[in-house]
Amino acid sequence: MSSIDWHPAPPMTDDQRRNALADMELIACGEELDLQWRRVRILLDHKLAVVQHPVLTAGSRTSLGLTDRGLRFMDAAGARQTNLRIRKNSS
Repeated sequence: MSSIDWHPAPPMTDDQRRNALADMELIACGEELDLQWRRVRILLDHKLAVVQHPVLTAGSRTSLGLTDRGLRFMDAAGARQTNLRIRKNSS
């Protein structure tokens, strides 16, 4: 039996965070077909998304879904956006 040495994914940059949120919105809407593989890998590496199998979609038995961690990531980002809007409006 082989042992796999798993290393944690490096922290996401601000651009990767923005891209991840946009990509996760597409996944939530079932529109992930045009996502670039390098961006999907970031979602998978950070355990924000998962490959689901089997699913009933036209032409495929797999799709991408959001993990609980991914949903928390989206909730936290939404809360940060709300706080930023409140601060801007109160200034």
